Amino acid sequence: MKLSWNSRFILITTVIVVGIYFLSPPFLEFFELKLWDFHFRQRGTVQPSGTVAFVGVDEDSVNEIGRWPWPRRKMAELIKAVEKAGARGIGLDMGFFEPDPKLRQQAIVDLKQAMEHLVPVSDHATVFAFFDALIQEEDDDVLLAQALRSLSIPIVLGHFFYFDPKAFIPPVPPEAVLDQAAVRLVRQQAPPAPGILTEAVGMEINLAPFMESTPYSASFNVFADPDGTVRWMPLVIHYQNRLFPSLALQTLAASYPDRSLMVTLDRNGIAEIRLGHVSIPTNNRGEVLVNHYGPSYTFPFMSAVSVMKAQDASKPLKDRIVIIGNTTVGLHDMRPTPFDPVFPGVELHCAVMENILNESFLQRSDRNAIWMDLAAIVFMSLLFACIARFTRGMSAFLTVVVSALGYVVFTHYAFLSLRIWINHLYPLVNLFVAYIGTSVHGYMIEEREKRKIRETFGLYVQDSVVEKMLEHPELLRLGGEKKPLTVLFSDIRGFTTLSEGMTPEDLVSLLNEYLSAMTYIVLENHGTLDKYIGDAIMAIFGAPLDDPDHAVHACQTALRMNERLQELRTHWIETGRPALSIGIGINTGPMVVGNMGSARRFDYTVLGDNVNLASRLEGLTKMYGAKIIVSDATWHAVGGHFWGRMLDRVRVKGKHLPVGIYEILASRTPESTDRYAETIRLFEEGIRLYETKRWKEAIERFEYVLRLLPEDPPSLLYIDRCRTLMECPPDDAWDGITTLDHK
Repeated sequence: MKLSWNSRFILITTVIVVGIYFLSPPFLEFFELKLWDFHFRQRGTVQPSGTVAFVGVDEDSVNEIGRWPWPRRKMAELIKAVEKAGARGIGLDMGFFEPDPKLRQQAIVDLKQAMEHLVPVSDHATVFAFFDALIQEEDDDVLLAQALRSLSIPIVLGHFFYFDPKAFIPPVPPEAVLDQAAVRLVRQQAPPAPGILTEAVGMEINLAPFMESTPYSASFNVFADPDGTVRWMPLVIHYQNRLFPSLALQTLAASYPDRSLMVTLDRNGIAEIRLGHVSIPTNNRGEVLVNHYGPSYTFPFMSAVSVMKAQDASKPLKDRIVIIGNTTVGLHDMRPTPFDPVFPGVELHCAVMENILNESFLQRSDRNAIWMDLAAIVFMSLLFACIARFTRGMSAFLTVVVSALGYVVFTHYAFLSLRIWINHLYPLVNLFVAYIGTSVHGYMIEEREKRKIRETFGLYVQDSVVEKMLEHPELLRLGGEKKPLTVLFSDIRGFTTLSEGMTPEDLVSLLNEYLSAMTYIVLENHGTLDKYIGDAIMAIFGAPLDDPDHAVHACQTALRMNERLQELRTHWIETGRPALSIGIGINTGPMVVGNMGSARRFDYTVLGDNVNLASRLEGLTKMYGAKIIVSDATWHAVGGHFWGRMLDRVRVKGKHLPVGIYEILASRTPESTDRYAETIRLFEEGIRLYETKRWKEAIERFEYVLRLLPEDPPSLLYIDRCRTLMECPPDDAWDGITTLDHK
């Protein structure tokens, strides 16, 4: 099947856009990311449930307690204060990777050394024992470790992963530490392909006293997209053949010990992360697409100094899962998000936990995102193909704009209701490039098509019709369309035998005279000459210009052709030439009409099953001995304009459904009523009796018809059929329909 220029251009455009999609140029990906961010700003802020909160070491806390990092004793005090405030669990968006400076302890050591020369030797044991005890009490790391062990709620320490093999890489932690921090339930269906998981090259863990004080540790790494905005958060990171959970995931698991954490792996990477009954959708690397709730401090927040000063009786964090982190701008733990260019990193962990608790996930899985995006690109191609087929000019432009806006609305609907990320950019690029290309091409060929109107239709239709086409080219659809039309076929009976007995010169002369007369009648009755097929004529009614009475005009043409042929027959007999007889078949219905052929030579013609049926009806005129046979569609279209009778119900070759066929006898006039009314009534009554297997009664009706219309071929045909059926009755499946196994 040869594709149109528009179809080829749309196909090529689609292939190119798909290729660019897989190449993912950074500047186009940047636009795609920003279009995704647009959904959040359009949706606006969504209030969290309040189950998750964060405590920040903010400017007020630093101003009152001192610059960051705080002494470990202050962190111990803050952690105990969060517990007293009623927290359900605690996650630390920080790590204790190095020993505390222990400034107070060092001051006591310095004082002890100074006192060695001032205190009598006899008092050294007592005084130094006091100093040693004081030194032990003032060990900040010990104080923090004790505070961690004394907690009645779970607390998750933060560790950090390194990914650049050229940068600093700390020593590999002990196996026991790795096993303690790793995900315990991992189901591996197949080993993941190399390079799929997020692979760390180093891991910095908390000091041993802290790791021994709590069983929970998790990574607080945050990854940003190429434009610096955080849209994805890692839930697991692969290191030393283990998977390590994120701070958000581990804090939830620790806070809800009845919900087990399990990760499933397959050859594509992370197949599933499940926390209790909740299946968390991630990409193959184990990153979750964050459903952001709003700008900074959308989640419940308390300043660290406020928590530390809170009264024991108050429970401002009751039953909440709390993340403790730093929110001072100067310490650079601020991340851009779709809502806010300066967003506390600690609050990102809150958003992930809220997503999991409420199952309010956004999805863009590596396993199906490509197919969804490709489907969207192809859909826009098919949509534009329909637009290009059915619209032109300004209507096409407006339809394209509305389609583009509709797609944008659909992507927003997918974001809000379906909660999936469907590519915005490439389907729209495909749509507009296809529109621009086809529009430019259409403009270039428009003038050329106009110039062809006269030479195309000058031989097919009357000059007045051509002039109307030139004045109103918008009435034409030269590119091809499907519309209800009527098509007429006429053929000379026995022409092959007739031609064998004539010289070529006489044959051409006779044929030209016949075709000229018939063509004039077609054009005179608003028809379009489609083509000559040897001695056959094919004519269209209802195109190229619309004609609401195309079926009536086709039947009038058929009657006039027979009348004119009778005049010609008289002349031919007088001049010693053979008299011709013709059969005419007419059908009405939807057909594809337009210029068809090659670029250098084409015809304005019609195609379709209804065209083929008209040709078959012309062939049936020989079988039934009728001059004009029309389909039931044509008969119903002409209404009461003509006298006619139902001939049969036939099932033509290639068709499963039967078609009613009628014979047009004459135009309906008051004068012709006496001639045709009774004959038609008796004949159709005979048909009904025939179909109900009352063949003897049917024969009687057809014999009555022969008295009114002697030698009537259809009546003779049915009398013969009835007698045959009476001699050899058919089975119960016989339905009165005539099945034709030939064309």
